[in-house]
Amino acid sequence: MRRPHRIRHSLILGGIVGVVILSGILFFPASVTRVFETREVMIPRGAGVETIAGILKANGLVKSPALFVLAARALGYDRSLKAGRFTIPVGSSIYRILRQLASGMGKEDMVTIPEGLRADEIASTLFAQSKIDPVRFLALATDSTFARSLGVRARRLEGYLFPDTYPFYPLLSPEEVIRVMAGRALSVFEEEMALPDARTGLNLHELVTLASIVEAEAEMPYERPRIAAVFYNRLKRSMMLQSDPTVSYALGIYRDRVYYRDLNVKSPYNTYRVKGLPPGPICSPGRGAFHAVLFPAADTTEFYFVARGDGTHIFSKTWQEHVRAIAHVRALAKAESTVAPVGPPPERGVPVLRTGPVSGGAPSLRAMGPPAPPAEIRAAGPPAPGTHGPAEPPPRTARRANPARKDSSR
Repeated sequence: MRRPHRIRHSLILGGIVGVVILSGILFFPASVTRVFETREVMIPRGAGVETIAGILKANGLVKSPALFVLAARALGYDRSLKAGRFTIPVGSSIYRILRQLASGMGKEDMVTIPEGLRADEIASTLFAQSKIDPVRFLALATDSTFARSLGVRARRLEGYLFPDTYPFYPLLSPEEVIRVMAGRALSVFEEEMALPDARTGLNLHELVTLASIVEAEAEMPYERPRIAAVFYNRLKRSMMLQSDPTVSYALGIYRDRVYYRDLNVKSPYNTYRVKGLPPGPICSPGRGAFHAVLFPAADTTEFYFVARGDGTHIFSKTWQEHVRAIAHVRALAKAESTVAPVGPPPERGVPVLRTGPVSGGAPSLRAMGPPAPPAEIRAAGPPAPGTHGPAEPPPRTARRANPARKDSSR
């Protein structure tokens, strides 16, 4: 009569021992290390509990993947484990690991997007720093329906991916990333446009477009308002903007030099062929560039600028002044180093833009305004009206077989 009682007693005792052992496995550290050590693991988006268990096993964080899976299901964590990069102490209990993965306490990556990047460059930066899918990112950035869903009245999100430092979790979806960046852009633009005395006359998309050109042209922040004023002056006179960065964008080939043959590319983004603003931004402008187009330099009648080679520019009111400024920059470059011709002969295409020093440390020569004419025309004066903006017709000049090398001109 006592045997059933003893069996029941043994089962209860065994169950208690099993619970104690299981509790020890689940809730107490797997091992005790003298030196605090951690492992960084990446849990991919959509990974199931079995996959996660395998990752933890491979990193030496659990001994038995099967036990981890069993515990996750028993404790109800199997469907709530998050993706991301996690730093987990070696020897953590299964329960502690489950709680950390379920809480989403992953490691954020501070991703910095510099001003002036194009959408494809932003995609590459996000992938390099936080493993965000660049292909999907670019597909969304060119999706007009998705852009409208974010409140962006444009066919693409170029220019609306605001440059800033963001705390992004690794493997965050491109949709989530773009929502954050576009939301930040619209917020900043609205703040700036609400400032007293902000310039009116252009809609938001036009402002972002012009700001992107200013961003691409300006190297020194304090010159942005002055460069913006030059473009406003040219727009007011119905002159072409003639901005080299728009040509690069139209070509889709981003190199250090833009050649004269490139200026003929047929594209609405080529401001050497099309008057007015291009159809959209050519990069992501920062707050400073956007502020500059709302508050351009006052009381300026400048239409041209040429780069000195040190990041600053010489601004000119007339074509004659601009030609002298180009000659001055050339003379400085020649005095400081030997400036050798770069690229093919003039008749095959002479470089217009050099964004970095040539051999020997010569500064770059970037000029804003119309293309520099041959030497005899430069001596004669400005070009004929309508070619490069309002100017007086030049007197009759001698003809030359080969044009002189031109530096740049916008």
